[in-house]
Amino acid sequence: MKVTRRRFLETTAAAAAVSATGCKALERGYPERYSVDKPPVPGARGWRRGEERFLRSACLQCEGGCGIVVRVVEGRAVRIEGNPDYPTNQGGLCPKGLNGLQVLYDPDRIRGPLARDGERGSGTWKRISWDEAIGRVARHLAVLRERGESHSVAVLGGRYRGHMRALVRRFLSAYGSPNEIDHESIGASGDLVAHDLAQGVRDHLAYDWERTRYVIAFGAALIESFRPTTMMLRVFGQLRRGRAGQRAKTVIVDPRFGVSAARADEWVPVRPGTDGALALGIAHVLVRDRLHDERFVREHTHGFDAWTDAAGRRHAGFKDLLLDRYAPARVAEITDVPATTIERLAHELAENRPAIAVSGRGATGHTNGMWNALSIHALNALLGSIDAPGGVLVQRHPPLSRWPEPELDEAARRGIARPRFDLAGDGVPPFSASQMASIPERLEQGRPYPLGAVFLYYTNPLFSAPEPDRLRAALGKVPLVVSFSPFMDESTAMADLVLPDHTYLERWQLDLVTPSVGYPVLAMRQPVVEPLHDTRSTGQALIDIARAVGGSVARAFPGDELDLIKHLVRGVHESGRGSIRAGTFDEFWEKLLAAGGWWDSPYVFGRWREVLRTPSGKYEFCPTRLRERLGALDGEALARLGVSVQGDEATFPHYEPVATAPADAALPFSLVSYKTMTHAEGRGANQPHLQEMFNVQFDRRWEPWIEIDPRDARALGVKSDDEVWVESPSGRMKLKAVVEDSTRPGVVAVPFEYGHTAYGRWAADRGDNVNRVSCVACDPLGGSVAWYDVRVALRKA
Repeated sequence: MKVTRRRFLETTAAAAAVSATGCKALERGYPERYSVDKPPVPGARGWRRGEERFLRSACLQCEGGCGIVVRVVEGRAVRIEGNPDYPTNQGGLCPKGLNGLQVLYDPDRIRGPLARDGERGSGTWKRISWDEAIGRVARHLAVLRERGESHSVAVLGGRYRGHMRALVRRFLSAYGSPNEIDHESIGASGDLVAHDLAQGVRDHLAYDWERTRYVIAFGAALIESFRPTTMMLRVFGQLRRGRAGQRAKTVIVDPRFGVSAARADEWVPVRPGTDGALALGIAHVLVRDRLHDERFVREHTHGFDAWTDAAGRRHAGFKDLLLDRYAPARVAEITDVPATTIERLAHELAENRPAIAVSGRGATGHTNGMWNALSIHALNALLGSIDAPGGVLVQRHPPLSRWPEPELDEAARRGIARPRFDLAGDGVPPFSASQMASIPERLEQGRPYPLGAVFLYYTNPLFSAPEPDRLRAALGKVPLVVSFSPFMDESTAMADLVLPDHTYLERWQLDLVTPSVGYPVLAMRQPVVEPLHDTRSTGQALIDIARAVGGSVARAFPGDELDLIKHLVRGVHESGRGSIRAGTFDEFWEKLLAAGGWWDSPYVFGRWREVLRTPSGKYEFCPTRLRERLGALDGEALARLGVSVQGDEATFPHYEPVATAPADAALPFSLVSYKTMTHAEGRGANQPHLQEMFNVQFDRRWEPWIEIDPRDARALGVKSDDEVWVESPSGRMKLKAVVEDSTRPGVVAVPFEYGHTAYGRWAADRGDNVNRVSCVACDPLGGSVAWYDVRVALRKA
């Protein structure tokens, strides 16, 4: 659009009108309008009038952990910018990172320890001291230990960063519980399982974006919510703009036409859950036309060709399977992607190397998610893109020191020898590392044993897990629920005690880079202001609880949390490498805080033992552990694990149909939920600036909506802004319609993070939570919740 002087004046006048009237946050009673004279903050007396400092730390609005610089004036944080030296964001920040001050100054923060004062969930609380809070928890844990029930304590953890997972595990180990249960299973973890089976790396992978020439992303929102967001915004610009006259092509494979698809070179509207079949169709063409990297396949892969075992039995190879089963014409019938498109995509990938194939939540959030991820990742092996310039990298980590192993008494040894609460018994997905979604059923049945206490850390399962109402009722069987959240979210509202954490701008925390640049990167999150309220970091609170329990549990933590962090960092100093070098540790520490982090670039290629950690030492098209688990099973046993094929085929990447009811008159639509740019891991729901930002595609704010294809909308008699009932076997919700060609026919889409019943004044009671209509089906092998296999009916309200 041409911007004329008149248009410019109209736009600036509109902006001025918004500033004059204020955003909805002000309309709904924001407690403090702008004023030159602000009330004092803790620690302000130590500052001179007008004094300002610029402190470096790390963001925690999402898992990206970008480097930040915080401007602090007279003890008050007033602005956040990107750290220009930090490797991932290089001075940039996304909207979430820029908005971090609304986390610090949120008027709905919990301002000190709370004890339930009434029925659980009644919302009545009384303030207590930290000594009383720590004492109550420690006495309860001591009683459980005396009864021989230390194993009945569980920590439900979410976004662990840096040293926190190790600290939680140390606490549980010293106390005597195996139950560190994270939220991996409710986050579409099929790609983690696939990388582990094929490559021996149970992690997300990094990518050499700056040198790649072709990207095909299956169900991955590269712009809106990929890792880390700010880096991906820069990367996408580089891919689009080109380098030295060479421009990369980007293809988005997804049922929904999201922001990434709108800005890519091509959108491929695949049928939900068939991403793996499409990848295998592309692989068929690569092998059939000998376009694959024959040298990489020969030297660094296992299972590509047919082979004969010691008993003389011949076994098929991945090559045989591809050529026999996945011709483009057959794959077109499965995916709704034309055979000509499959042929073209394969040739483009081969002719524009280095190229990479990326899997995301949209591809792995199905009952066949692990198979989809294995099939997609196989393209990287066929293209020779693994550990290659412009290809797929394995994220390496800094040389941290190790904490000494804690002393375990007899109670601890007995406790940690018990089976994990979430992984015990029959029917557990064999490659799952955690099963948070199974907790409601296990609590209801008291198996493998009742839980005596539950701690909640950086997770809100009563909002983000499937069937939250069922979990709320099941938690009633747990005698003690403790939350460390700084906000009164849905799960914290059901707790007995709240020991509120600092926000990320108030605490010490070691942070390791999310898989992105490949080479080791360490960030140091440091307090940029003194704590505004009577809060305490969760790591320190756990140490204080351990000391109150006493005995060997107390001796596991000889120092405070900062001492533990410094012990880890000493290993980096002693390595004598990377961006910071110093003669003494104290000097190293000061330089680390001044820089905001440490890194050791560039990425070193060819370390195959670090890249391929499988039993064979190669990329495994036929994963050894998968063959050991499935190879001897009969058809009935395979079917229970969601495998419809038998023999050799069951142990290779292959297409499995999603295990949900097919479309019919009762439930004709597939429901897709997705993250927007302003999704801040739940915390964004109560940040008015993020909620006031309109969606990039649609001018929608504050409340969720449902996207419906125009052809489906006409059949339903629905127009934009009409209210629509969305119904599934699990529940129903009412949303306003957005009629746009942003989804393929038969698919409807709803943004995630809306529909809180708690969390704060701006988050509560804004639409419905899409998880309320989600089912609890999961990937029977990988264990992740099948968020995208929900079938729904729509009707005009």
